[in-house]
Amino acid sequence: MNLKIKIVFLTVLSIASAATYDVFPIPRKDVAHHDGLKKIVNGQTAEAGQFPWQVSIRATLGRSITVCGGSLIAPQWILTAAHCAKDYTAFQIGLGSTLLNVPRLTMSTVTKIIHPDFDPIRLNNDVALIKLPSPVPYSDEISPIQLPPLRYAAKNYQNIVGIVSGFGRTSDASQSISSNLKYENMRLISNSECSTVYGTSVIKDSTLCAIGWDQINQNVCQGDSGGPLVINDNGAFLQIGIVSFVSNRGCSTGDPSGYIRTTSYLHWISQHTGLSVQ
Repeated sequence: MNLKIKIVFLTVLSIASAATYDVFPIPRKDVAHHDGLKKIVNGQTAEAGQFPWQVSIRATLGRSITVCGGSLIAPQWILTAAHCAKDYTAFQIGLGSTLLNVPRLTMSTVTKIIHPDFDPIRLNNDVALIKLPSPVPYSDEISPIQLPPLRYAAKNYQNIVGIVSGFGRTSDASQSISSNLKYENMRLISNSECSTVYGTSVIKDSTLCAIGWDQINQNVCQGDSGGPLVINDNGAFLQIGIVSFVSNRGCSTGDPSGYIRTTSYLHWISQHTGLSVQ
């Protein structure tokens, strides 16, 4: 186990500084830094309507503005990461556009539901819901992602391709997030492999991990938190994960990124949203 690995929230704070949380207490000077690396995402720019469930979230607390991703799962409900919502009091949701600053629809809300067992240190149960003030009208550009069935709870996704999308940073050195929606292919790996990097206190049954499909420097990064990890399941797109964390060694170092396994929270989601689970 590499005791020098930390996990990093994938939020981006426009005014305040992003927080880094230790998995293991180590001196910061002992952590390897990788400034000036090439592009991380190495993915493609999304086309209009390609990811109609993708939303952007601007979460505010006073003068602090945090940028996250999320997914539309029902007319009034957004699924995201708990660390994108827990400490914030208001949310501006952008829907229906591949351009961060030009959403087709914008809604503001203060209603959030944080998983009661969220652990902000190890990022266990890093899941939250945001309720919109009114139902969203569906269109080619705005429609919900399908959640996986309960029978997928124990499914082994190892070595299959997952698709992740978001407006996050495109390099470790970048000080800003992307104005265009990007996506990339990720390879799902086993939790046992992932736990050799982060440890078993972080990697639980409710966690998924992934690495770049084609290149080592493909990954999510700051600004992608809360966004969807989806698979193409016989022609139907299913959200199997929620973007949660990366290693603080950098987004493009080859360390796995961590995701919350959606099936572990289907009953919790159903309890609060009224969505049926099967």
